[in-house]
Amino acid sequence: MRKQLILPLPADGLNEANELCWVLRDDERPAGRLFRGILAEAVKQAVGARVVVLVPGEDVLLAGAELPGLNRQRLARAVPFALEEQLAGDVEDMHFALGSRSDDGRIHSAVVAREKIAIWLESLRAAGLQADVMLSEVLAVPREAANDAARHWSLLIDGVRCLLRTDSQHGLALDLNNLPVVLQAALDEAGDSLPASLGVKICGDDVFSGSHDHKQLAQVCEGADIDVVLQPQEEDSTLLLARGFDEKAAINLLQGDYSRRGQLEKLLRPWRPAIFLLGLWLVVQLVAMGLEYSRLSQQDAEIREQITALYREAFPEARKVVNPRVQMERGLAKLRGSGGGQTDLLGFIGQAGPILKATPGLKLRSLRYKENRLDIDLEINSLQTLDKLKQRLADEAGLTVEIVSASSRDGKVESRIALHGGGEA
Repeated sequence: MRKQLILPLPADGLNEANELCWVLRDDERPAGRLFRGILAEAVKQAVGARVVVLVPGEDVLLAGAELPGLNRQRLARAVPFALEEQLAGDVEDMHFALGSRSDDGRIHSAVVAREKIAIWLESLRAAGLQADVMLSEVLAVPREAANDAARHWSLLIDGVRCLLRTDSQHGLALDLNNLPVVLQAALDEAGDSLPASLGVKICGDDVFSGSHDHKQLAQVCEGADIDVVLQPQEEDSTLLLARGFDEKAAINLLQGDYSRRGQLEKLLRPWRPAIFLLGLWLVVQLVAMGLEYSRLSQQDAEIREQITALYREAFPEARKVVNPRVQMERGLAKLRGSGGGQTDLLGFIGQAGPILKATPGLKLRSLRYKENRLDIDLEINSLQTLDKLKQRLADEAGLTVEIVSASSRDGKVESRIALHGGGEA
């Protein structure tokens, strides 16, 4: 079983100095083990556990409302108005948690003041404890295990406090002094659905058996033909409640605004404008990135076309171009291998490159290499500059230079020159 920590909250409020009782259940302790200490010690033991918080029954009204078959969302809106007459405060100040539907069609509900549940959650949060389940301690009072458990009510007496559980999701907390009166009212409300027996579990010192309160209780039950079964308990009431807890039968108060999702939304509510602006900024950035990606993709395609065109111009015999870069490297390697003692393409570039780069106003248009000859199409400022370039290539690079063509256009000279290895014409 999953590790579980069950913590009852004291009726007089929770603080760091309070001595508390809690129960830890896991595979090694399926029945649970009772611990006593301050809240900080419980927090340490809660690591990795599902935390169940039992709140005082006096602070939670367990009631039922007769409503038609609606979905949970509509029921959540309808229940507050159906229970309005049973409440001492305003509906707006109350939190309503929905339970299951009973056999007679009533929707079980748990009602607690918003101020009260907020205090509980804040006290736990301040101590570093996050509740997974929060319910009235009344719904942890053990019930009879028989198939007709609905016909058996359970009463837990711990000192002067009493917890009466009349159904899987119904019951109330009361003082021992008021027990006969409250029990009679509960029996009147039950009408024809009276229990067959009342199991009275007595924890701590047994001051109830044989007392005036006991006699009054017996009289009330005798008048309704209900058997009273006294069940003195040797164990602490906290351990008894832990064993009686069944999450399937519980009405978890952590619903709606107080669910984990609701609390997160409440926490994020002040930040919604900033989150909206951040989201808008992210959308703008994504759009901008998309546009930039599209632009770069188009530019990449254009560059690939230029590379392919340059490759076809350098290697006109090539029929199919798949990867121009790799194919050009292979072509150059082939040229190097077949060049013998002649000047290869890289040799031409190494000899002529610095001179071409240093010539002012020179623009290269294309290069074509074949059979130890490099044809260069270029644009240059004037015929005089072209003659100087030819002279420098011959004198400084030791190349044979042939001006194949030269023509003037728009103040520039377009020319093709042919370079041969030294000593060739």
